[in-house]
Amino acid sequence: MPRPADPTARDRILRAATTLFYERGVHDVGMNELVEAAGTGKNVLYRHFAGKDELVLAYLEQFAERLNRQMDDATAGLPPEEALVALARHVAGLVAHRGYRGCPFRNYLRESRDTKEPAGRFALAQVRGLRRRIERLGGGLGDQPEVLAERVWVVLEGVYAAAPYPERSRVAESAVAFVQDLVA
Repeated sequence: MPRPADPTARDRILRAATTLFYERGVHDVGMNELVEAAGTGKNVLYRHFAGKDELVLAYLEQFAERLNRQMDDATAGLPPEEALVALARHVAGLVAHRGYRGCPFRNYLRESRDTKEPAGRFALAQVRGLRRRIERLGGGLGDQPEVLAERVWVVLEGVYAAAPYPERSRVAESAVAFVQDLVA
């Protein structure tokens, strides 16, 4: 008689992949290591994810869902000026956090450089999605809302770029102040 399917296996695999991929990068983590970290067999892993590419995409989708929800929550109900500052504050808070190892989408794009396969397309869409979010929030502000959006975008990209450096908290604080100045 076959063993019943483990209803927690997919989540355990995805949790293990999330930890390992985020800490070390997608390419440095092998499937055998994932199987061991998840406490499953290879057959179970491949039952849930046809291959590493599908697992990477699920990892990125999970991050996107959480991050987009957090950004929605941070800006909900605020007037555009305050929403842009709240968005900057949210990104700054992520980057300044002690365990932050960089934006998973930007990390993946730096590591893979392939935007034609599903995970690369998804990661690029998430980065562009932040840009569109900024444009929507600042759409009615000032004489040149597209210039404002471009400047806020550049500031937030600078915050993300500062993630590996010890002074990232100071950069994050400065970025929030700069966005406040931009929308004032």
